[in-house]
Amino acid sequence: MMPNPHEPPRSSPTAVAVKPSLKERWKSLMADYGRLAIWVYFTIFFACIAGFAVALKLGFNVEGAGGTTGTLFGAWAATKVTQPIRILATLGITPPLERVLRFMPRVHRFLVGRST
Repeated sequence: MMPNPHEPPRSSPTAVAVKPSLKERWKSLMADYGRLAIWVYFTIFFACIAGFAVALKLGFNVEGAGGTTGTLFGAWAATKVTQPIRILATLGITPPLERVLRFMPRVHRFLVGRST
């Protein structure tokens, strides 16, 4: 019997597991690392806002509201565009950072919220 070319291929018992979605990976990270993941995410967030604000002040012209308001809004908008990259960076940075922080128990307790 010939296979039907219009039928989707059947999965074999050794099929590769589907990679979890970004949302599922984020939930897992929050469950595993909690406060540390939030610290990492917001550190990256504020570093992006500061970096974009400096870049806008140094070279880019922001049209619209004057001065600082335009710069801060422009920095926020640019930071918002980078959100998926910041989430991926948080997913990548948090686990190794937690392993390093285990060597500093006081800092680990403060940032992670539990003892090792």
